[in-house]
Amino acid sequence: MTILPDVPDNFQPTYLDLVLATLAAIGLPIVAGYLFTLTGALLPLILYYGLFCVGIVKWRRGSLGYEISRGAIRQQFASYMSTIFLVILILQLILVGFEFITVQQVSDFNLLGFIITLAIWAPMNAFSEQLIWIYTFDSYGEFFKEGPKRKIMIAIGGVLYVALISLIHLLFWILVLPGGQYVFPFSELFVPIQTMIAIGYIFLYRKSKSMWPLAIIHILINITAIALSGYSILPVLLVFN
Repeated sequence: MTILPDVPDNFQPTYLDLVLATLAAIGLPIVAGYLFTLTGALLPLILYYGLFCVGIVKWRRGSLGYEISRGAIRQQFASYMSTIFLVILILQLILVGFEFITVQQVSDFNLLGFIITLAIWAPMNAFSEQLIWIYTFDSYGEFFKEGPKRKIMIAIGGVLYVALISLIHLLFWILVLPGGQYVFPFSELFVPIQTMIAIGYIFLYRKSKSMWPLAIIHILINITAIALSGYSILPVLLVFN
């Protein structure tokens, strides 16, 4: 038995998925960070969002998890209001509160770039990233459906899941997004709380059978960080060295 609910789409990974998930967890962050130093953020974002988050996930799973039942929109969204959703939402709102204290405003505010970043990048990132994160975990976690081998693969999937999230932020996003100021104890608490949220995404996706709740929670921190900092992603999209 396992504490994990079943995957919503009955995903049955193959060895190809193990290879793709491993490439996503280890290779993608390294390549994205390297490409940024050569060309800026645009090419890595196309690779990340276009190929991995959308392309590979759509190809291997058959859907992205954002389907809405016709004639039952209200009921579908109401079903997301589970205990785990509320817990993760509260944790995310705590981090949103931290942003009011730790975020630094940019010195060269650009209105057009700020609006584009807030209106396009913030939701695009929130609705895309979890697709490849969850796929990476599920490729290992669902390879075996029962027995000791399943537990081992779930553990490996969990390690790669955390590795992907950590490395993509340490090797890529840290180069793209503005940094915050150090404020004790908020800076120390940010990473462990964000880790709990990320792990909770796995259970929330399986509980809600949809990617919508994950995106709704994720977009809160994106919007807050951009709105408070006045950040524009345009200057770093194309930077040739």
